[in-house]
Order: sequence, then structure tokens, then C-alpha cells
Amino acid sequence: MTERLKGISGSMFAGKTEILLKDIARAEYAGKIVQVFKPIIDNRWGTFSSIKSHSGGEHEAIAIQNSLEILDHLRPDTYLIAIDEIQFFDSSIIDVITFLLEQDIRVTFAGLSLDFRGEPFGSMPELLALCDQIERPTAICNQKVDGHICGEEATRTQRLINGKPANYHDPIVLIGAEQEYQARCPNHHIVPDKPKPNIKKN
Repeated sequence: MTERLKGISGSMFAGKTEILLKDIARAEYAGKIVQVFKPIIDNRWGTFSSIKSHSGGEHEAIAIQNSLEILDHLRPDTYLIAIDEIQFFDSSIIDVITFLLEQDIRVTFAGLSLDFRGEPFGSMPELLALCDQIERPTAICNQKVDGHICGEEATRTQRLINGKPANYHDPIVLIGAEQEYQARCPNHHIVPDKPKPNIKKN
């Protein structure tokens, strides 16, 4: 049995879902059965029945509350399970993916490697450690510096609330608030009240 787990990881606006959609299209073109899942919390596009990329790509998907529901919907002839926004799922996603791989089902997932604070997001560290293949697309930092866009590679996600950087102690998942996100490079990623590393020199 050949196990194949692929992760697509990066900041927001890096094109993760677009890469996921291409992998789905490739498998379907080859005549394979693909099932697509997303967390029900992801309703950015006003729909629970599909995943969408910022460039306009789209594919129907099953929105689920918890990761074990993937097994409830699993078809016996499925070749590939594709999961978008995987960072929002509970820790059981590790066991679910392990089970799928043991059934010789390929899995490709896309997710944020870091939360808005710049810290590991959910089960992403363990998921990425298990991967046979990882793609790490980056966005472009759109922070303005002296009237010009920074333009450096963005690996961080900046959360803004009412135009100001979200505080470190704000909830990781914030529902219903007026907020927006931007892609930022490490130099322009701002998190007020973020604790400093506790390092003591001898």
C-alpha cells in the first residue's frame, strides 16, 4: 500500500485553495472519485455547499461540524479526500486521516499553518509532520511603506478589527465581528500584547 498525504500550507491569500482545486480537477480528469470536505464554520462566500478560491475557482463540498463526520460520508470507491481549511477541525482529524490512509485513500488538505498571532494553528503542526508532500505557497505583503506596497513574501496573516491589529488575547476564531485579514511578511505582522520569548542568558 502506498500512503500519500499532501499538505498545502500558507497564509491567507497565498492561493492554497486554488492548488487544492487543481489537485481535485487532476484526479477527476483521470476518472477518480473525489470527495471534498470543509468545516461548517467556513461560510466566507455565503455558501456551505462548495469551496472557493480568491481567484474564482469553485467545487462542491460537504460542510461538516467535526472531523469524524468525514467517515459518515465516506464512499467505498473514493480515491481522494480533499479537505479545505483543515486548521478549524478538532484534533480527531489526525486519527481520521490515519484511517483514510490505511484504507489506501489519498488525502490532500489545505490550511493555515499559523493563526493571526503567528503561532501554530490547531493540528497543523502534526498534520504537516505526517505529510509525504508539502506545498507552501506565499502571498505578497500589502503593507504600505512610504506610500509603496512592501511586496515581500507574506507568510503571516494579519487580523484587523476596525482597522487596527487584533490583540494577542483575542479569540483565535472570531465570529460576527467586523474584521478583515491581510497577508503580511514577518516584519510587518503586528500583534499587540504578544508575549516576548522568555530567554535567560547565563
